[in-house]
Amino acid sequence: MTLLRKFWSLSSEKRRLLLRTSVLLALLRVALSLSSFVRLKKYLARRAVLHPMPQCVSVDQIVWAVRTAAAYVPGATCLTQALAAKYQLERSGRHGRIHIGVAKDKGQFSAHAWLEYEGQTVLGGGGAGYSRLIAVE
Repeated sequence: MTLLRKFWSLSSEKRRLLLRTSVLLALLRVALSLSSFVRLKKYLARRAVLHPMPQCVSVDQIVWAVRTAAAYVPGATCLTQALAAKYQLERSGRHGRIHIGVAKDKGQFSAHAWLEYEGQTVLGGGGAGYSRLIAVE
């Protein structure tokens, strides 16, 4: 089945969520290259209050939309995805926590971000093998 057919086979609510999430991921990707993480997180928190989303959108639907859209947005890193999902959660009146960790393998440092909601990792695989540096509410 072609990509377009798959898209049109979704319900209108899922199509809308996927489109909004795709645009959000693309904008966040650009914003992360132009601004600091802290400044961007504060901006998104204020904006989430001003632009609420119905709470009937489940956490699983938000995570699905972020993962699906990230496959088609160039450079949608784990941090970009975690920020997008956190913003969508906040818009629906829920609060997640972004964790950022680092690891060293063969002399190379790597970083990873993941999102927890109600104590469970919902996006990013939980950071197994990464030492947590910060957790962002």
